Order: sequence, then structure tokens, then C-alpha cells
Amino acid sequence: MEIFFPELLDEFISAHFVKKVQDKFHFSEEQTVKIQTVAKEMLPTIAEEAFYVRQAYSPENKPPDKAYECVAMSLGNGVDLLQESYVEKGLLLESYIVEVLASELLLHGYEAYNKNIAAHTTQHVARYHFPGSENELPLEMLPGLLQILTPKITCNAAFCMQPKKSVVFISELTQNEAIHCQAICIGCSNKSCPNRMEENNLIRKRMTDLPLPYGYTRIFGVVS
Repeated sequence: MEIFFPELLDEFISAHFVKKVQDKFHFSEEQTVKIQTVAKEMLPTIAEEAFYVRQAYSPENKPPDKAYECVAMSLGNGVDLLQESYVEKGLLLESYIVEVLASELLLHGYEAYNKNIAAHTTQHVARYHFPGSENELPLEMLPGLLQILTPKITCNAAFCMQPKKSVVFISELTQNEAIHCQAICIGCSNKSCPNRMEENNLIRKRMTDLPLPYGYTRIFGVVS
């Protein structure tokens, strides 16, 4: 197990990162300070608890020119507790900010993982595979993968992970220079995802255009 990518944590409370989140999720200029404040409250617990872990993985019918790793990344329980404390206090906007900051940080984690593999091995990432996204990788395999990887992440009968700000995937590695991972979303059928990428172009969709929990709809004044 390794600590979460330090270079990302150094950037997390920077003006550049905050501005990127603000623009991506269409926050107003007046909410900049609030985003910065939430990020600063998140950072200590992320710095203490966030981690990633990787383990060699051997699927059936593995091609001879490829290797696979099973990987988990998590921001830890502290982020969940902070978000819950905001909800208990009725601070729904702050709770939403935790959600988007955490998801953006994890999204950057994929790129950092790519760079780490390329820098410290003779291979690079060709593709990501996620439990539940392919017939060969049913969601039911998630508990087994977590058992292999780490006791620090668990999932319930509905396959919801704890800590909530966690991801598990299988990375396909290769030495073939003609094959490089372009984005984590290549081949994904979820057209409404705000993080969706296609051919290096990030498709942005306003969060207010997506189905939102009741509390968040009140923040944005969306009436169902």
C-alpha cells in the first residue's frame, strides 16, 4: 500500500485546482472562497488517510503481450465523516463541494497512476477495466478483489464501497508503444457522466442538467 500521490495533494488547495473545479461544475465567482475553505478542511484527513494499492492480476485467457494489475484508490473515511457533518448541520452546498472535489481528485489519480506505471516499470497503461462494466467483469467480483487488495476498503451487499470516495479497477498494461490509454472513459456507455472523455476531449455537462438528490436540487433551485 502506498500513500496517495503527493503531487496531487500539493495541488489540491491551489488556485489552479479550485478554479478548474469551479469552472467544470459551474460554481459562481462568489463561491470561490467556500470551495477553498472546504478544500482546506478536506486536505488534512486526505493527507493522513488517502492511499492506493496495486496487485498483480491474472484474468482468464490473458494475452501473452499484456499484464494486468488490480488497483484500489481511496481518500479515506475522514472525507465521508466531513461530508456527513456538513449534512447534519444543513450545509448542503458544502456537502456537494466535498463530493465534487473528491471526485475530481480521484479522477486526477488515474492520470497520476498512469505516470507512475510508465516511470517505474517497463510498461504503460493500455486500458482500464471496471467491475460491472463488462460481461467478463461482473460487479459481483468486487468483494473478491477487495479481499485481495486491502482490508481498508469494504463493500456491502449492494456493492457500495466504504470509504465512499474509493475506486477499484483493473489496469491493462503493455509494452506496445502503439497502444496507450487515452482516457478512463473510452468505451463507456454512460453518456450523462460529467467526467466523460472521448478521444481526449472532456465532455462537460452541467450538474444541474443531471438527476440530483433532493437536497442538491434545492441548492440550485431545480424543481422536479
